[in-house]
Amino acid sequence: MDEHWLSILRRINLNHLISFSVIAEEGSYRRAAAHLHITQSALSVQIQKLEAGLGVRLLHRDTRSVRLTNEGARLLESFRHSGQGLALMVSNLQAEGRLQRGTVTVAVLPSLAATYLPDIMLRFRKAVPGIKIRLKDADSRRAHEQILQGAVDIAITSRHATEVTFHSLFKEPLVAVTPATDPFFSKRRSVTVAQLATRPLLLNPRGVDLREQVERLFEAAGLPVVAAQELTSTAPLVAMTARGIGVCIQPASSLQGLDLSHCRLLPLRPAATREIGAILLSDRTPSPATAAFLEFLLSPGAPTADA
Repeated sequence: MDEHWLSILRRINLNHLISFSVIAEEGSYRRAAAHLHITQSALSVQIQKLEAGLGVRLLHRDTRSVRLTNEGARLLESFRHSGQGLALMVSNLQAEGRLQRGTVTVAVLPSLAATYLPDIMLRFRKAVPGIKIRLKDADSRRAHEQILQGAVDIAITSRHATEVTFHSLFKEPLVAVTPATDPFFSKRRSVTVAQLATRPLLLNPRGVDLREQVERLFEAAGLPVVAAQELTSTAPLVAMTARGIGVCIQPASSLQGLDLSHCRLLPLRPAATREIGAILLSDRTPSPATAAFLEFLLSPGAPTADA
């Protein structure tokens, strides 16, 4: 940090600079004092202190008018430029603090961007119209990377780690997606991972949180995971399942809007869920807009993915 300019400015009172600029604009101590709602004597003391701190005269004063010295004119020009910039910044920060403006950048799983977030965004915009929500769809791994890099303010995902704070929002069921033409599943009302393992497994690649969760389910059943196909997106996995190429396990929210006419959806036995939460950096204070959005997400009336 450059201590030189700080040591200079700390000796100058901002109120004195403001008073000086008002006198220059009004051309009169009397009108300036009325504008600032202080007495002329108090105003004179402020200018005397400002001039003493600078070591130069800023104003020529006689019985009829007030005129700027050359030094005063230079100071006024500089203060107009810097003061307007500072005032704009202060005004913007105050508006953000009052939630009158602000932007929250949110990394979100694609399935939740299509199902969970639209209703959330509509309700939040109605409650806090000055704050904008900008979405970035990302898988769980990329969402974490963006949080750690500071590229987004908050992430809504299923995966959390030690570097972040995880705020649980809701849990949604995992379901087995099987071909409607497969007689092995046609009369079943639920299915185990052991039964699913009799068919080719269509999975997300490693590093995607859902893949890791599926592997934990198979590990608990004492079964290996052998992927027949690995794809990141849900739609092609479901499409291949519909054609009888294999089976997959998906969160319920990711299946909304897909063509499931040639598939059967079966609950897992025992039941399995995916926990969805909002994550933020543990060591970073969120902006007022981000804090307001998180509070809205955690409020009792906030919708969930199946609302």
